Amino acid sequence: MGAWLRGLGRTRLAGLLAGVAILVGGGVATAAMLAGRTGSSPAAASLSGGGPANPPVSTPSSTVPPSPTPIRFAGILDGVPMSESEWQSRKDLLPIAVMLDNSPDAFPQAGLDKADLVYEAFVEGGITRFMAVYWRQEADYLEPVRSARTPFLIWVDELGALYAHAGEAVTDNDANAGGQIVEWSIKDLSAFGGPASASYFRDSDRFAPHNLVTGTTALREAGVRLNYTGPPSLARWLFKADGEGTGSYPQAGGVEVDFEGNRNPWQLVQWHWDPKAKVYARYEFGGPHVDAKTKEQLKFKNVVVMTVGSRVVDENGHVLLDQFGTGKATVFLDGRQIDGTWKKADRKARTRFYDRSGAEIAFDRGSTFIEVIGFESTVTVARTAAELPKIPEYVPPPPEPGGTGDSGDATPTPFALRSPSPAASKSPSPTASGTPQPAGSASPQPSGTVTAGTGTASATSSPTAGQASSTATTPTSPGTAVPTASTTKTP
Repeated sequence: MGAWLRGLGRTRLAGLLAGVAILVGGGVATAAMLAGRTGSSPAAASLSGGGPANPPVSTPSSTVPPSPTPIRFAGILDGVPMSESEWQSRKDLLPIAVMLDNSPDAFPQAGLDKADLVYEAFVEGGITRFMAVYWRQEADYLEPVRSARTPFLIWVDELGALYAHAGEAVTDNDANAGGQIVEWSIKDLSAFGGPASASYFRDSDRFAPHNLVTGTTALREAGVRLNYTGPPSLARWLFKADGEGTGSYPQAGGVEVDFEGNRNPWQLVQWHWDPKAKVYARYEFGGPHVDAKTKEQLKFKNVVVMTVGSRVVDENGHVLLDQFGTGKATVFLDGRQIDGTWKKADRKARTRFYDRSGAEIAFDRGSTFIEVIGFESTVTVARTAAELPKIPEYVPPPPEPGGTGDSGDATPTPFALRSPSPAASKSPSPTASGTPQPAGSASPQPSGTVTAGTGTASATSSPTAGQASSTATTPTSPGTAVPTASTTKTP
């Protein structure tokens, strides 16, 4: 080798070395240019049709982030990671679904802050009711418990949950919740009669029927006495890490859900995104929605707004929802808005949510709140919470002692047992019915917001405590807002 180099001569050797340097330098420059063009971070997963994921790129082995640690154990409803000991202690427990009042005299409620999942939907009288579902956490003070309704029973059945309630609607139509509890073999934990009745007591600081209290530990003990055993069998949703795959979606720092489209303060909810805590904070009845015991504002990782058809089926105002098939849905998480659809094949199937590309939406690990609205409802979305219209002021009505509850739930003690005949019930129709209603216009919305949903609403006065009841309630006047749906409208 030495002789060969000497044969080249000093001049020729210098030229050869210069050429090699040029080739090496050009390669380094080209590589640097390509690296700057493509970036050096791994591509994010895309969850919807909002744009393709970034193409994968090569990165030096020294900068590749470590793979995330697989989550072996997680909550069956909220996807929150659990230790092995936590999982072993809870894996055979069934979810517990509890009906909670949302009429003016019921505010604020206790125990919603511990729920893995909450549904809010119309009942009679133009107001809504909650069904809170618990599995990963216990909530030993839940107030005020109210009566069963058919739409909530359908969600109970898909979850395979124990069902806690105070009475039920008993009718001769498809809203016969009392008959459906028996016919559908719901794991019933009614406050009125039976082994579960000892799990409830009255709060002397509130008026009936807005003062019935229970707790998940007491309810689970009643479930054991009734031989309601696990393990749970519900089909789980998909979950993901905070911020994963949602960066391309529109910002949604503020969300207003107006159930009847006319901004009545008792029918309007706002959600404000908290970027530090990475949760949505809930506002209702003119201000923050706080827990009655902890005084802390309710906050949820995921907020879902799903649109369904609805109809009033009798003079008492009982509402049925079109919960089977598919419809419009919007999922709010990570401070972002994902538009898509909900799908549910039948009563036993889990309600699932899909983006516009047809891919199932993965939720952030944590609690989820589902707002179930009608065609007449409106949804306003703003980039920031400050851009939402100011939440209307609310002046609560004076409490009415001894109000008129449904199926006896206003009676302090003893509890009255009702034994409906299962033959009186029918399965609710999965399709919408009813007389089409003329389209109306919603309240003007501020600039910079996106409004979804149209419909009509004409309520002009606050509902009384009695409007939260069912069979014991006097039917409302034609001018009172009740949910309606038209078969000619689309969400």
